Amino acid sequence: MQNNQIEIVTLEAKHFVGVPVTNVFKRFDKGSINEANRLFLERKIEIKRVLNEHQYVCPHFANDVLFTYIYCMEVENIEDIPKGMIGFTVDSQSYAKVRAVDQDPYVLIKTFLKENDLKNNTLALALEVFKFGEEQHFNNADIFVPILQGE
Repeated sequence: MQNNQIEIVTLEAKHFVGVPVTNVFKRFDKGSINEANRLFLERKIEIKRVLNEHQYVCPHFANDVLFTYIYCMEVENIEDIPKGMIGFTVDSQSYAKVRAVDQDPYVLIKTFLKENDLKNNTLALALEVFKFGEEQHFNNADIFVPILQGE
């Protein structure tokens, strides 16, 4: 996939285990995000049955008040969850996907959805997929924004 090129993809159900952090939008605390990231990096070796050891996934969701971000590894199943972490399954979902190195990927996807008469599925989780060793920034990630199907 070329940078800034948006495509529609459908991902099968995925299982994740990781470290969550929730923030209040109006008093955003970057320190709590950094602490969750540090804890995840320190404890990721405790996560069993990892599917890809070279990448991590950050599912997230928000409303007007709260923002939750989860540092995760995709796993085969969620039977073994380390203490202090959470495990969950994201059902099969269609997404608008982009990797944007010079623009805000969320703005690109929002514009794409509007131009193509598609809507964000606000009840599903967006995903950011990062490679270990790269700076954690949305311009170094594959961004997946869930879309409503059959509307």
